[in-house]
Amino acid sequence: MSLQLDRSDTWTCALLGGLLAAPFTALQVIQSPDSIMFNMVVVGGALAGYLVKRRGGNGTATGLRAGFVGGLPALWGVAEFVWSIPSVPNPLWFQAVGVAMGLSVGALAMLIPALGGALAGRFGGWLAERQGHPRVPAAGG
Repeated sequence: MSLQLDRSDTWTCALLGGLLAAPFTALQVIQSPDSIMFNMVVVGGALAGYLVKRRGGNGTATGLRAGFVGGLPALWGVAEFVWSIPSVPNPLWFQAVGVAMGLSVGALAMLIPALGGALAGRFGGWLAERQGHPRVPAAGG
């Protein structure tokens, strides 16, 4: 008997962990958009990895998704920056560079919580394995 994980189980666990972290990320963006800590993204990723590993899924992939969902509020600060660029009187090329830099910062603002969530999901999966829950079945068998 092989264990099969429905994609909805992976996303269900990822959304649970990510939506747990999102309000805390949003609160930090509101308080101080200059220094955002993704502590709860790590907790949410670990929880998602633990829960999905109990069902035989991949904790790293689920933690990555949970980190992405939990880090989405970090884009609010980047959006404010990008929308304010046209209001500053500068040459068009300078504004284009500013938008490109803002989009790069936005990509980085999503990469950091996603990587943190993936590592935390791996840790959560490891915890589940230590408690006797199954590993991900090998491909082809």
